[in-house]
Amino acid sequence: MTPTLSAVIGAGLSGYKRFLVWAAVFSVFVNTLTLGIPLYTIQVFDRVLPSGSGATLVVLTIAVLGGIAAANALEEVRARLLISLGIQFDAQLSKQLFERLVERDGDAASVTKGGAVRDLDTVRHALTGSAILTLFDLPWTPLFLLACFYLHPVLGIISLGGALLVIGLAVLNQVLVGQRLATSAKLTEESYRLTEGVIGNAETVRAMGMLPELSKRWSDIRVQAIGMQADASAGNSSVSSVIKFVRYTLQVLIMGAGAWLAVGREISPGSLFAASLICTRALMPVDQLVGVWRQILSALAALGRVEEVLAVPLRPKTMELPIPAGRLSVEALSYTVPGARAPTLNDISFLVNPGESLGIVGPSAAGKSTLARLLVGAIKPTAGNVRLDGADVWSWGRAQFGTFTGYVSQNIELFEGSIAENIARFRTVDAAEIVAAARLAGVHEMILGFPKGYDTRLLASGAPLSGGQRQRIALARSVFGNPKLVVLDEPNSNLDSDGETALHGLLAALKARGTTVIMIAHRPSILVSLDKVLVLTNGAVAEFGPIARVMPRIAPGFATGQKRIGESA
Repeated sequence: MTPTLSAVIGAGLSGYKRFLVWAAVFSVFVNTLTLGIPLYTIQVFDRVLPSGSGATLVVLTIAVLGGIAAANALEEVRARLLISLGIQFDAQLSKQLFERLVERDGDAASVTKGGAVRDLDTVRHALTGSAILTLFDLPWTPLFLLACFYLHPVLGIISLGGALLVIGLAVLNQVLVGQRLATSAKLTEESYRLTEGVIGNAETVRAMGMLPELSKRWSDIRVQAIGMQADASAGNSSVSSVIKFVRYTLQVLIMGAGAWLAVGREISPGSLFAASLICTRALMPVDQLVGVWRQILSALAALGRVEEVLAVPLRPKTMELPIPAGRLSVEALSYTVPGARAPTLNDISFLVNPGESLGIVGPSAAGKSTLARLLVGAIKPTAGNVRLDGADVWSWGRAQFGTFTGYVSQNIELFEGSIAENIARFRTVDAAEIVAAARLAGVHEMILGFPKGYDTRLLASGAPLSGGQRQRIALARSVFGNPKLVVLDEPNSNLDSDGETALHGLLAALKARGTTVIMIAHRPSILVSLDKVLVLTNGAVAEFGPIARVMPRIAPGFATGQKRIGESA
């Protein structure tokens, strides 16, 4: 069940409520001490001036300066508390958010890859900035209004009417700009997604001359987003101007009404000036609320998107299991993409014994890559199970499962860092283990050919490596740590003849080690190295059995007489 916004906030603030409590306590003193200046004004006009007592003036001045200093000090402490709260909030939620972003099916994401992290930053800024300070001060507006009523009911009525008018204008402001801001935020997010998509496929865009059309589409979205935001800002500015006019008008009315009452001896001259100060202070939080209203709305919308990501369940922590032998069993496995009607895979079952190798073939869109992702527990089956030595791979703790599993996806994914770090999966290991994996994959000499060797820095795109080089580094990463199960999704799609020769050698070495290998391949030449083959058609098993029996039937001319890797001449 999806948690509520309050549940998300509660989870993020769990253990840190003392920050909010103390901030609220300090707000009591900060706002109470603010009354010091109006009280000082009353005493100066009503007591010091008539009596001419310099000593009284000195005492009152020292007292009010002490109150001001205390209020400023408490405001500073409150601000630091809220900054600490934001840091703790981020520390508690950011890791959960990051892990859920990884667990989440990227195809179903409604925000950009980094969008949820930006959203968390938006919420954190709201928790530490002027928005939350305004919300802490707003409840004290009635205190200042009561002070105006205490000075005289007429002054209180004028102040209350002004406060209600300003609040009404603030609500009107929300009605006028709220929908526009929401639409602008959606369009902005859409522009971010388009930006990531175009930049991520920049080579295709350049090669096929798609930039003008995509640039126009991007510009149109941005123009709409900025236009909506500009309209909202203009409306907000207009309301703010009216509120400012109302606030100044109230000051004039308070001064005029106070002067009239003072002339009639109903209030003292000191109360006249004090009322003006108190009225200004009463309306200040309401005025500030209009200024930060857009920030509050943005934070609430961002929190909703963070909530959506946090609703993705993390896998339960499980106890460590013994190192598997490599027996892979698939039992009535089915998978349907979220939102799709027809299943991608339907009722798949087969068994691969430890040390055996299986090739998976079939036409495009048969579900081969989806099956590969299910075999390593990258996505959760809709029905059925994938078991490694009897244990469900989806429920297996990822950290331990990864130590004896290797995987090369169809889209080669390397990470920003050195070649050595990528091969070692960013673990802190001995250099000999990295070299051993590179030698096993046949890329050691290739890596030494780079000016910085294993220390060559890679970008997130894999640059400066070519497609074939990235694929060979990914192969080395997949066999790092002597895994018991290796799943390869079209590992030779970008390889030249040398790379394919190295792949044959890798398959032979894995077979000699007793590693279970699952490989998706389009080129029949690589299948001669394998034991079994599974043919997928429309998401279902069409054929399964020994490669020497199945392949000649589905691919006439298959080189059955070719020596298999590992066999003696």
